[in-house]
Amino acid sequence: MLIKDAIDLNKRTFISIVGAGGKSTLFSLLAHELYKEKKNIILTTTTHMFADQLIPFANKVSLIENNNEKIILKRMNYFFKKGKYSELILIHHRLQSELGEKVTGPSTDFLKKCWMSGYADYFIVEADGARGKSIKSPAAHEPVICDSTTDVIGVVGIDALGLTLSERNVFRPVLFSQLTGLKIGEKICINDIVALICHPNGLFKNIPLHSKAHLFINKADSNLEKQSARKIAIQVLKSKDSKIDEILIGSGYNKTDPVTEIVKRR
Repeated sequence: MLIKDAIDLNKRTFISIVGAGGKSTLFSLLAHELYKEKKNIILTTTTHMFADQLIPFANKVSLIENNNEKIILKRMNYFFKKGKYSELILIHHRLQSELGEKVTGPSTDFLKKCWMSGYADYFIVEADGARGKSIKSPAAHEPVICDSTTDVIGVVGIDALGLTLSERNVFRPVLFSQLTGLKIGEKICINDIVALICHPNGLFKNIPLHSKAHLFINKADSNLEKQSARKIAIQVLKSKDSKIDEILIGSGYNKTDPVTEIVKRR
């Protein structure tokens, strides 16, 4: 099943993607799925993303790169009035970091204005960073989720199971330890991932009250990984602290059928 079908999107949807373990892959997959449906799409980030994450869109997007929001709006009007379906990436500016070139998107207030003005059928926003790790704990300033968000997709990589809690394996391991109780150097188990997902300051932190929450357990390629993902899904849905509406199990590496299973609350 495709991502867009698995989460049953409305005709207009504002999607914020958070977490780790394939967030950027999901961002790209969902954008291309909707592009094939000939939908108007706005793609951006409320944080920083590596510039090379834009490569998959190089031949399909109308790129708007500017710091001036009035100019961005003017260019958006131009693209949409052409009557042609376009993916739009809104970028305020590029910046250099010790890890390479990054891009940053417009403010959440600006995105809210665009949403309220009726621009595009779908907004897809990467709302936090993970530095390529399979699991993370959010810092105080993240995720940065726009109030207009209708659907939040939280991503976690099942390959985090069995890894030791360290800087090498986890983004912000100290915060992860504080949320889950797992000590630095100990191995991550199913209960730790469930705790991260369900904790008020965990994966779905800052989600608007009106937003639907979807969990995507990614990188579940083998039968063993799928079994572990199911165990996580069952525990999450049993938790009274869970905000999740449904849990998707699959692999972003499979572009034709990224979702192999959906687990819902009974």
